Amino acid sequence: MSFSPRCRRITIEDLDIVHDLAMQIWPKCYRRAIAPTQIDELASALFDLDRLEDAMDGGESFWVVRVGEYDVGFISARLDGAYIRISRLYVLPDYRGFGLGKLLVQAAQGHFGPAQHLAVLVNKDHETSVDFCLRAGFAIDREIATQVGQYGFTHYVMRKPLDA
Repeated sequence: MSFSPRCRRITIEDLDIVHDLAMQIWPKCYRRAIAPTQIDELASALFDLDRLEDAMDGGESFWVVRVGEYDVGFISARLDGAYIRISRLYVLPDYRGFGLGKLLVQAAQGHFGPAQHLAVLVNKDHETSVDFCLRAGFAIDREIATQVGQYGFTHYVMRKPLDA
């Protein structure tokens, strides 16, 4: 890739960037794991601007990665004791495989400083995300059932120890 990606932490005023990226990424990302009739409804609910603002007000921080003139991915995370908990990590399909997800994770790690573990919740049926996390050094810690509105899912809690 012949460009220099840049990560930046965003403010509440910039959450529309996250919303817009999510509306492009999420339906394509989950089309094999979630029934088509559920995709739009879930994406709209999960990335509603009020919901994202509540997450930020509750201690989550958000970063966006930009390549050239385009924002192409984002991450949100929070510090929870010894864990940096990643809530959302998405990159546009054409920009995957170039280390942008790793760059976003590093931005969160750098912001929160010393922690013992990274943790992320990954839909069990989303093989691409599970594979990404496994390649990045995460291991499956356990399975949990989650509920988003009227829809139930099974997720992996994946954990990665960090060097002290």
